[in-house]
Amino acid sequence: MTEQVDRRSDGTRLQIVRAAARLFAERPYSRVSLDDILADASVTKGAMYFHFRSKHALATAIVEQRSTEAKSAVGEVLARRLSGLETLIDICFLVATDDIGDELTRAGFNLLESVGRTDGLQTHVLNDWVDAFAQTIKKAVGEGDVRKDVDANGVARLLVSMYLGLRQTSDLAEPERFLRDLEAAWSLMVPGFVTDDRKAYVVEFIKRRTGIAIRKARPLPR
Repeated sequence: MTEQVDRRSDGTRLQIVRAAARLFAERPYSRVSLDDILADASVTKGAMYFHFRSKHALATAIVEQRSTEAKSAVGEVLARRLSGLETLIDICFLVATDDIGDELTRAGFNLLESVGRTDGLQTHVLNDWVDAFAQTIKKAVGEGDVRKDVDANGVARLLVSMYLGLRQTSDLAEPERFLRDLEAAWSLMVPGFVTDDRKAYVVEFIKRRTGIAIRKARPLPR
């Protein structure tokens, strides 16, 4: 009986998170009310407060859940045993295709920008992202794809900043435009840290990955 209650409780929590993610993916945090979430999730206010003490707590839970899922997805990319630089590019395009077509990913990024500065959540999530990129860049240095004089942490921060900035200047609702903009940004940065003999290959690799991402990407329904 207890196991059934736990499963039902977990199901309700997931129902609330999914409903909130749908709303936060399409509207700013300030324009989504608890009543909106309750109506979309079809749950009572009591059920909501049993799992989340506030709208902010729910938003934080969405960011944390997305962060956990992202680490799992990155692990799958790492398991392909590509080169460090190829892995880095693949992760960037994986993040982009998820941001384009997955409500939890879109909501997680939106909330990271709007409420993530409180409680140090944004700093924690972005530092994890930068650290993962930096480790992959160091691998690429060892493989001869990235110059030895490159500051791995500096390049990692640049890549994370580039992606977050692109979310503001491009348009996730237009997948091909967004992915072409991501391709252009990557191609502009390649000469700054990739070894001379690998530049042409890397630019071509980015081009191929862009094409795959465009075919795969599906925008969120409006």
